[in-house]
Amino acid sequence: MANNGMKRIFGFILQRLWFPLLIIFIWQLIQNKLDNPFFPPPSKIWESVQYVVTPEWVTNSLTSSLITLLGGYFVGSVLGIFAGAILGSDAIARTIFLPITNFIRCIPSVAKAPVILALLGIGLTTRIVTVAIAVFFPVLLITLRAIANTDKWIVEYSNLLGFNYWRALLQVRLPAATGEILTGLQAALQTATLVMVVSEMIGSGTGLGAFVMRSQSTFMIADMWLGILILGVLGVLLNGAFHLIEKRVFPWYFASQGMK
Repeated sequence: MANNGMKRIFGFILQRLWFPLLIIFIWQLIQNKLDNPFFPPPSKIWESVQYVVTPEWVTNSLTSSLITLLGGYFVGSVLGIFAGAILGSDAIARTIFLPITNFIRCIPSVAKAPVILALLGIGLTTRIVTVAIAVFFPVLLITLRAIANTDKWIVEYSNLLGFNYWRALLQVRLPAATGEILTGLQAALQTATLVMVVSEMIGSGTGLGAFVMRSQSTFMIADMWLGILILGVLGVLLNGAFHLIEKRVFPWYFASQGMK
């Protein structure tokens, strides 16, 4: 039993990690030849791990970033799905509110951040709101499009069954739009990560974004690269967690699509 477990672990490493490990090996070899101080080798970055990654650093940088990212992503996603479902199923509401939505959406998140900072001040709430706004608009638009494009026969069938507006929306139109909404949520996760970093760089002393900016300004190049690589690993882990959660929460959808 133990041998089988070790074989599975070893097989996972070979299948999923061989290419990143190869890149690290080549990176080390090239940097040994170039000796560029602004592009440190993996061995130098690993040295930074040993004195940078402390319990205090985890609290001030990693945990702070996760709270900002996940808090903003959750709030923006929930509100975006709700608003998109309403606008997608109500032509009058869509006519009134969609132009305003498109106007605000077209303002880059980087430009919105200073305004939010001026209104709410520096702090965790500001960063969460900034991420939530950045997530809200793409989720809203994808949900709106998915709901509005629901097959007419599905809508007509729900009407024949006597479903009221909310029942038809929750039990018919939203399930039919699940695939597109999940795609939008996954894309919004990448946006949330980007805006989280920007919000921490602009007005925060905590978080991975602030850590990268501070390391760069003090010429701690190995620390800066450490922060960048941690952000990359965090993105991969969050993407994997997203796939795991969506398969657990929506098994019926993946079964209907013939996906595992």
